[in-house]
Amino acid sequence: MKVWKLGFLFLPTFVLQVRAAPLTVASYTMNNGGSGGYDYRDFTYLPCPANNCKTDDAVLSGGTGKLTDGISPLTNWDDEGTLTQWVGWATFQRSNPHIVFSFANTVTINSVTVWLDNTPTAGGVSLPSLISIGSQNFSITPDNLTSGPRGYTFSGLNLTGNSVDMQLFQSNIWMMLGEVSFDEAPLSSVPEPACWGLLAGSASLALCAAKNRRNRTT
Repeated sequence: MKVWKLGFLFLPTFVLQVRAAPLTVASYTMNNGGSGGYDYRDFTYLPCPANNCKTDDAVLSGGTGKLTDGISPLTNWDDEGTLTQWVGWATFQRSNPHIVFSFANTVTINSVTVWLDNTPTAGGVSLPSLISIGSQNFSITPDNLTSGPRGYTFSGLNLTGNSVDMQLFQSNIWMMLGEVSFDEAPLSSVPEPACWGLLAGSASLALCAAKNRRNRTT
């Protein structure tokens, strides 16, 4: 990913940030979500074993669905309608869901981002009290005042392997999970001369080349 940073000189500079793309999840295994006023199951999960993607609490394995489709829901569970992007678990159906994410090869995971909903006064949907990733536990501060989706990124994990375990510990009747993404550790940002804006004429090209030569000799 390139991040361009414009300066206030005639020769602006940009920062080339070398960063690995988000890791691709080959499959994840879990017990399916439940249903209530809407369908909170992972009904986009493919392949759908024995129609389990449409069955409350059924075991899903060997495929992927809502949790890794790259869509982080921007509205609450009750604004999404029947075809909601959220996967929800109720304590009376399945408490503290456990999910195993698998990768095609051995990977090193530096950070995990988890997208959650929070509407404690509407349907008893609250943030989990704790998220366990691998062997590391992360407490979530409860929020009974502000409703809405939000993402939590947990960094510095340094997890190496071809799968990672995650468990979410519920604090209310329902918990809604919308997306989970995994990233490798980014490399250092590398500043480079931004000569691209100077390509309008030969004088600019010469100035750009001269600047680069000076940079290499200092």
